[in-house]
Amino acid sequence: MNARTRWQLAVPLIGLSLLMIVPAVGGTWVFWSEFGTTYRALSVVICLVLLAQLGLAVSIGVRPTGDVPWLRIGLMAVTFLVACGVAAVRRSV
Repeated sequence: MNARTRWQLAVPLIGLSLLMIVPAVGGTWVFWSEFGTTYRALSVVICLVLLAQLGLAVSIGVRPTGDVPWLRIGLMAVTFLVACGVAAVRRSV
């Protein structure tokens, strides 16, 4: 897989990651003083998981590979599901 193809795959994934990270970090920062310690901790976990997802998306474009990086794409899906799960738990707190 050449560099152009890798970046054509990575750019939409980076965009989707940013669409999730920006509101998560912004909401955590804006509402930090309004919630308790558990809510804050879960918000930080969500932000860290989404930052890991962004790192995976960037690594798809940066790291050369001979084939489609299915493992990294799958890990992005897993991090998305983890972030959604933690958000569901945070909502019930």
